Amino acid sequence: MSSEFLSILLSWLIALAFFFSFMVLLRYLQHRERMAMISSGLNPRLLEKQRRSRGILRAGLIITMVGLALTVGLYPIGFILPPSFNAIPLHFGPWLLPGLIPLAVGIALTASYYLERDTLTGFDEEKNRQDDLNGKDENPSSGA
Repeated sequence: MSSEFLSILLSWLIALAFFFSFMVLLRYLQHRERMAMISSGLNPRLLEKQRRSRGILRAGLIITMVGLALTVGLYPIGFILPPSFNAIPLHFGPWLLPGLIPLAVGIALTASYYLERDTLTGFDEEKNRQDDLNGKDENPSSGA
């Protein structure tokens, strides 16, 4: 094997090790956060629903921006291709697909965040449950 191949392989392995180390670090920090919540008397499951929705929005926005950047970056290819490809209006072509696909997926994720039914967050559910246990009425004006 050539030394160039080994150096490329080694650099990929180092990058992979950094990636997995970062994933382990994130999981450890989540574990520490969860244990701190439990020790302070909070229920960590209450935050899971809220966190998931924000994650969908964040992922949608990131994927949309990556798709937009790829589409804009690949668009000039339509101007440097042979004249047989210039017959396509606005120089669109299959070379834009690597940008248009993530752009559409990101838009779909962002739209799903906004179209998702509004549900009670974990804090609201816990508050309603505590109010029910304490015998409080949600609408005090409906009584005597």
